[in-house]
Amino acid sequence: MEFIEGQTLNNIIGKEVGPIPYEKVLPLFTQILEEISYAHRQGVVHPDLNPINIILTPENKIKITDSGITGKKSQTQTPKTGTKRGTLFYKSLEQLRGENVDKQSDIYSLGIILYEMLAGRLPFDKYEKMSDFTLMNKIVSEKLDDPREFYPHIPEWLVNIIHKATAKEKSERIKTADSFISLLKTGKETFEKQVQEELEKEKRLRKEREDSEKKAQEKILTVRQLKREKEITRPTEQEPSIKEPNKGKAKSIKGRKKKIVVILYLVFWIAVASASFLIIYDNKTIDSEWMTENLNIAYYRNGDSIPEVTDPKKWAKLKTGAWCYYDNEPENGKEYGKLYNWYAVNDPRGLAPEGWHIPTIEELTKAVNNDGDALKAMGYGSGKNTSGFSALLAGYRDSVGYFYDLGYVPYFWSSTEYDTVSAYDLVLPYHDSNVTLSHNSKAYGFSVRYLKDKKKLVLIQ
Repeated sequence: MEFIEGQTLNNIIGKEVGPIPYEKVLPLFTQILEEISYAHRQGVVHPDLNPINIILTPENKIKITDSGITGKKSQTQTPKTGTKRGTLFYKSLEQLRGENVDKQSDIYSLGIILYEMLAGRLPFDKYEKMSDFTLMNKIVSEKLDDPREFYPHIPEWLVNIIHKATAKEKSERIKTADSFISLLKTGKETFEKQVQEELEKEKRLRKEREDSEKKAQEKILTVRQLKREKEITRPTEQEPSIKEPNKGKAKSIKGRKKKIVVILYLVFWIAVASASFLIIYDNKTIDSEWMTENLNIAYYRNGDSIPEVTDPKKWAKLKTGAWCYYDNEPENGKEYGKLYNWYAVNDPRGLAPEGWHIPTIEELTKAVNNDGDALKAMGYGSGKNTSGFSALLAGYRDSVGYFYDLGYVPYFWSSTEYDTVSAYDLVLPYHDSNVTLSHNSKAYGFSVRYLKDKKKLVLIQ
């Protein structure tokens, strides 16, 4: 018997104490599907699929133990009273009825596992003191609870796939593990494309507003310039008289002073405009714009301190800014910087220093150009770091205070809010070179990079 080092998926879900973000679920669940697909091609089904039989190794590889594996045409018996309660949740209707077990029975079990990973709990599990008999009746006759009832941030496309995988009638259920993988891949790509289109639309509307404001400002400047030119060229209204020898002289001096003031004003703004084109170089920036190190400060721009929160229970309840080191170890901060919740990012006192700002999701998207490998520094995860961005694989802290993915995946906050409880972020998965745009709870702890403010010409009216 092979000894497999790692922890069961059951323990991982329990450790999370709630939902696992879909961005982390998909690569793990795809590995599970690939393992089952291989077994199915060998003519083998696994009628006892559940998180206890699924192991995640330290290298983030999925292994499925063979407890309960049987031949394709085998039968299972209807569970009797006293059967281990937890496994009933994963049984398909045909298993509960004592009918033949086949590939689609495994698909049903996989659909329930995906549900549990995303929702943080099983369907029907909200009912207390429910007998095995009642549970089996609910599985046979009732529709699954919507997983968004427990965690509202699960994308709708993923909920639809869960319903297809757990359809009560096999004719309506996903047919194979390979089809399951294809649906997940297509759904993810379509969803991310929609998010990108929404961001582009928002960016386009913002540019139209800025162009409109710029035209209005130019019109005001034109009118004012014409008015100044008229005042400069206006002739003296009154010649000096014998009775008032100094009056004409005073007006002449006043006119000359006005001309000098206008000339100095124009020279000043020409100098400012020229200065705005200067490029300032900084050894911690890329093209004088991006910081190349993760933020590692413990105070806001105005000098107020940002609290360090190590206790996971206190972290989970936060609605204000806070930071921590990965695993609460200061040594991790020396290389990876601090992890901040989004409340710190959005605090009006300012997290970025003067002259810098936390990037919007549009600015992050433009910077990375969907090439994750080019942005990541060398480490346990893949990466070439050809961009000089040096995205350190700093991991993250979840909304209940646990830490994940150090050395595998970097997560970066944007300043763009998604809704009242979540905000947009950027993820560089270790298992491929693509960039993932997503949104997560504001209570998560992610890394922060800041962007240099653009030089703007401020007009005094």
